[in-house]
Amino acid sequence: MTTDRTATGAAPSLRQLLHGEGQFAVDGLDGLLDTPPFKRTAPPCGPERHARTYDRLRALGEWVGGANVLHRDPARLLAALEWSATVDPPLFLAGTVQYAVCVAAMTELGRPGPYLAPLLDEVDRHETFGSIMITEVGRGNSHLATRTEARFDPATREFTLWTPDPAAAKFMSHVAGTGRAHMAIVYAHLLHGDQECGVFPFAVRIRDGDRITDGIRITELPETTSVPLNYALVTFDNTRVPYDGWLRDDASIAPDGQFTDPLGDPDRRLVRSLSVSSNASTGAAAALTAAARAAVNIGIRHSQHRLTMGRLRTDLPVLNYRTQQEALYGVLAEVYACSFLVARVKAEYVRRRRARVDLSEAHRPVWAPWASVSREQALTKAAATRILQHAAGVCRERAGAQGLLTVNRLLEYEGLAQVYQAAAGDNLLIRLDAGKQLVEDLTHTVPAPATVGDLVSPSGALALALLRERGLLTELRGRVDTVPVAERSSFETWNPLLPDLVALADAHQQRLLLKAFATAVSDAESSDTGEEAHLPGLHALHTLYALTSLEQTLTWHLECGSLTASDAVRVHRERDRALDAVHPHLAVLLDGFALPDARLGVPMAEHDVVAALFASGEPAP
Repeated sequence: MTTDRTATGAAPSLRQLLHGEGQFAVDGLDGLLDTPPFKRTAPPCGPERHARTYDRLRALGEWVGGANVLHRDPARLLAALEWSATVDPPLFLAGTVQYAVCVAAMTELGRPGPYLAPLLDEVDRHETFGSIMITEVGRGNSHLATRTEARFDPATREFTLWTPDPAAAKFMSHVAGTGRAHMAIVYAHLLHGDQECGVFPFAVRIRDGDRITDGIRITELPETTSVPLNYALVTFDNTRVPYDGWLRDDASIAPDGQFTDPLGDPDRRLVRSLSVSSNASTGAAAALTAAARAAVNIGIRHSQHRLTMGRLRTDLPVLNYRTQQEALYGVLAEVYACSFLVARVKAEYVRRRRARVDLSEAHRPVWAPWASVSREQALTKAAATRILQHAAGVCRERAGAQGLLTVNRLLEYEGLAQVYQAAAGDNLLIRLDAGKQLVEDLTHTVPAPATVGDLVSPSGALALALLRERGLLTELRGRVDTVPVAERSSFETWNPLLPDLVALADAHQQRLLLKAFATAVSDAESSDTGEEAHLPGLHALHTLYALTSLEQTLTWHLECGSLTASDAVRVHRERDRALDAVHPHLAVLLDGFALPDARLGVPMAEHDVVAALFASGEPAP
């Protein structure tokens, strides 16, 4: 590989704004790249790829000192997930489930005893690998109507797991045969006699190497090239789970059979049982944004080196063409905005991680529980997914056939985004629930912009985003207010409003992205000593992002009268100028991503892409 390209003088403050406080921990993992599991090649999918993924997960766990170390240090957990997503997306998904879900659920909700304590120890040492079993294959929104049963046996004080029919099979759990031990956090409806006690997670041993636990049936699913893992369908037939395998939180069943749950409400219990999704949402937002930074870095570097032979001018880098700049600088600005927002979400997550989830004000989930656990974290995860999918897709398209090679990672990053449209919470359902919450929560207000100022500027774009979100919210609340109170929970009331709920959630998220970018620029300016090389580039990229955002919502503003046709023409013209302003600052803006060549390891990002591509292949026999 060529020399590291992260040292052209970008001020550390830019990297801190983009990454938060965790960049040092991310960099410290690069030593893993020289270990055997990370030097070993594997096909794009299939058993050999899965084996390598678990070998890498074990190597990562040993490097950091065990799964429990990451659970106790949330900043380091996020760093490990960011690094994994950049290097190997299947490793990231397996690591998220191992660390952010399984260990978190057993530690935070479990009460370790003779069964759970050794299981947790095995997962900590990566002798057993974790999975999550919540989605059921036969119906949408199955998280809100789990049909897998966990019936309490008072004679043995154990639970028996039961799948009532094939439609209730757990779906997409990575527990198919790999010759390794696997366990899972299984979400089931707890039944105690005739009493329905709500949905709880259970820690269940699924298989020990090639031996499957009694009462469990595993059906291997066909392979996928989008984040390939050993996915399966799983059903239970009176599978026995010891009492301390019940991750009961503060609920209990007394020796006399009395069930108690301090939460006292099935919806609050569901949200509490899924509270570990906060780890998964924030981890996904951080990791997918890291992958987006890598994708844009690869795409722009390739375009800088790729010479074209068009008749207008020969031997010209393709990045000199306006069409290439239009595409790539736009996604660069998006990724910067997402990085600034995610850095703040990460900091808040780390700060609040040790505090118990307060469910006293939790919203009742309607389509899915994720927004009820944390609306802003769930929406940020949805935004990061969208931005990664757009960035990786644009960079792949603009790279031609080389973008289709898995060694260049763009397809894998795009596949990661495709998976996370549903993983860690379905993004459409998150946006629907978030939009409905914003409408019904009368404590939520959108302030009117104090002043708009220059409409065609970053501050003007933010003010207009506030105006649009406020307008959408006011309109929706007005439509709901016309419905009789008794009918406000009906399908007929809300179904016509669903597209508008999504639009409101998206407008809210876009406003937060604009605000995060503006705050980052303000922070950079406040620390300016006159020597920061990144400020001109940051200003140019901020303007490009703000005007692109405004350009995408021009229809609404023209319809509502907040902009005129001449304003719209000016938006297009000024955005075009912003592209020119970004171009001279690419080196500094890319250096802010702090991505060493070794971590990327892709031929198409090399200066001599031809030599790198030959080196990445094998001579044909």
